Amino acid sequence: MPPKKLITYSGLLTDIYYRQKDIGNKEIIQLLRQAEAIPRVLLPFKGIIHVIDYTQRRHVALSGDSRGMIGFDARDVIENGLEFVISIFHKDDFKIYDQSIFGQAMDFLRRTPHEDHVQYLFTYSYRMKRADGRWIQIYQQGSYITDPKTRLPLYGIALVTDISPLKKGTSMIFSIDKKKNEESRFDHINVLTQHYYPDPEESRLSNREREILGRLADGLSSKQIADKLHLSENTIVNHRKNILRKTNTKNVAELIRYAINNGII
Repeated sequence: MPPKKLITYSGLLTDIYYRQKDIGNKEIIQLLRQAEAIPRVLLPFKGIIHVIDYTQRRHVALSGDSRGMIGFDARDVIENGLEFVISIFHKDDFKIYDQSIFGQAMDFLRRTPHEDHVQYLFTYSYRMKRADGRWIQIYQQGSYITDPKTRLPLYGIALVTDISPLKKGTSMIFSIDKKKNEESRFDHINVLTQHYYPDPEESRLSNREREILGRLADGLSSKQIADKLHLSENTIVNHRKNILRKTNTKNVAELIRYAINNGII
């Protein structure tokens, strides 16, 4: 069987079409109720909650101080459609989101039973351009209501927050988490976490990280490496975390395989 075609964000917006009468209002009402139920204490920084109708390529609801966060009025965002949002998305970040991240999310949905889709949260980070020309770091976490047949999104709801005070650099994160129960807002099980680097320099291992990687490949523990390099064990542990993040590996065994396959060691 040939592999399924990778679905891009722009491709979904181009291909999907439903007449208004094909879509019931109960899904939109359900999403709006979810949006209203999100406590404002979850918005410690500037943030908004949006509901997207992919079939109509537009937002159907936007709650929060959008002008304070991105400099644009909510009415402008809604009336100008998703093409407007794409236009203020950093082009390098959107290329990764469009061609890699969104496709992974869609592949996951197509492999997951439709009735389980509501249990999953999808998280992305990216840069967005404010009306005044400044770039801000965006953290977006949300879920989808999907078509029972194609298992692709019809609607989406997301909490979108400006995390510029916390995040520097250009790296992007993508994760999928499963809620432990329907009422759980904070207790999740991580299914997938991936890091992407629009600037390749941010993903390159430093000389110290390469040295520690070599010691790990020799079978040394963090404490043994710390003793040999005359560093604290905490420093070695932090280096290990950075190496795993940069290589998108979950543990040392996976890291060593990655390093061998890519000629790092």
